[in-house]
Amino acid sequence: MLRDFLGDPDFPDDFWQPAAAGESQVDPAPLEQALKLIETSGWEIHSFLIAKNGRLAFERYGWSTGKNPADPNKTAHQVLPDERQLQFSTTKSFLSALVGIALDEGAFKDLEVRAADYFPDYAMLNPSAEKSSITLEDLLTMRSGLQFVEGDESTFRTADPARAVLARPVVDTPVGTVWNYSSGGANIVAEMLRVATGKTPLEYGKTKLFGPIGIESPPWDAGENGTSFGGFGLSLTTREMARFGELLRNSGKWKGQAVLPRGWADESVIPRCVSPWGGQYGYLWWISTLPGFFNALGSFGQMIYVSRNRGLVVVFTANMENDVAKTNLERLIRDYVLPATD
Repeated sequence: MLRDFLGDPDFPDDFWQPAAAGESQVDPAPLEQALKLIETSGWEIHSFLIAKNGRLAFERYGWSTGKNPADPNKTAHQVLPDERQLQFSTTKSFLSALVGIALDEGAFKDLEVRAADYFPDYAMLNPSAEKSSITLEDLLTMRSGLQFVEGDESTFRTADPARAVLARPVVDTPVGTVWNYSSGGANIVAEMLRVATGKTPLEYGKTKLFGPIGIESPPWDAGENGTSFGGFGLSLTTREMARFGELLRNSGKWKGQAVLPRGWADESVIPRCVSPWGGQYGYLWWISTLPGFFNALGSFGQMIYVSRNRGLVVVFTANMENDVAKTNLERLIRDYVLPATD
């Protein structure tokens, strides 16, 4: 069963406050049906949060079995609001935000900068004409053409994960035309960001993104060379995930102040290409098949869904098979959250 923590005084928050009576305009009946479905289905959902118009409307936390092979915490326990959880690929959307800030500050000239120019030793990385043409935009949209099969972790264990991927051949041509999901490509973006700003993504994020929206010193795993992994590695609480969703819901503003360039906050969630995995893809963001939603998506059911026209941020954390997670968590939004919040 998912435990209700909405308004629990043991877990105060300096931003997220429960909606006052009548303020959220949320019908509890569909959400009670959603909870019954979760319980009878046996899905391992660790948290389920709904914010509407900047207020918490629903906040439940479940039980972790400790059986996720990728999670170092193997102890079964009740998940709590202050527990940071592995984000897996939702990390990519945070990296996208940092790229937008770097563009606005001039650290990147534009999205057409060439990846090769950020690697002084590029001549040692099996260069080719196709590889030399790969741009930052190609990497952000998963269309670099570089050989990579998602789930292959061999490059992540090398001394320099970005170089390990960039040394691979271009197999999808022309560059910029074939979509292939690649956490390895995101690692190249992370290294480009480090070279452009002189700081690791974590260091840059602390001052430019995390700090301004109240996320204090989040853990972000890095490769041996010190660069934060671009495709995974962040750990956040569910409420911190929701803060990021709220930032994007408000087109990059936090408490009225710009944190992300407005143009980037909007441009990064515009569909750029169709994904054979379902939905469309922007700049390290998914554009959901749920009408009006864009989302950050991580393995095992770590998800941030945002709908600006509905004023909604919906967050899940879980331990579920990827296909099961996407199908059923979107079902919870479509069949229960939307009827409850219309």
